[in-house]
Amino acid sequence: MVVAYFGRAGLFSWQYQRIHFFLALYLANDMEEENEAPKRAIFSFLYGKDRSQRPFFHKQRFQFFRSMGYNARVSKEECEEIMAFNPELWVWGRERAPIPEGTEA
Repeated sequence: MVVAYFGRAGLFSWQYQRIHFFLALYLANDMEEENEAPKRAIFSFLYGKDRSQRPFFHKQRFQFFRSMGYNARVSKEECEEIMAFNPELWVWGRERAPIPEGTEA
C-alpha cells in the first residue's frame, strides 16, 4: 500500500523524505488494521517518548492524504501489480486472514 500511496501523492523521487514512508505506513495501518499498536510503534520509532511531535505528524499525514486525492483504498489488482515487480520479496510472505464474504476488497 505504501508503494501505491507514493505513486498517488505525485511527488518527484527527489522530494520524498523519510517521513513520507512513515506517513504512508500510518495511513495503510488506518485502512487495514484494527490493532492500534503498530501506529503507536511508528510514533515510538520516530519520536521516542517525545509526544510533542504528534500534532505535527498528523498535520503532515493529512497533507499527504490530500496529495493522494483522499484515496487510500488499494485494490487487490493494484497490490498484485506492485507485487509482480518482485514476487519473491520477503514482505509478500505475510499471512493475512481471508476477507469475509460480502466485504469489498
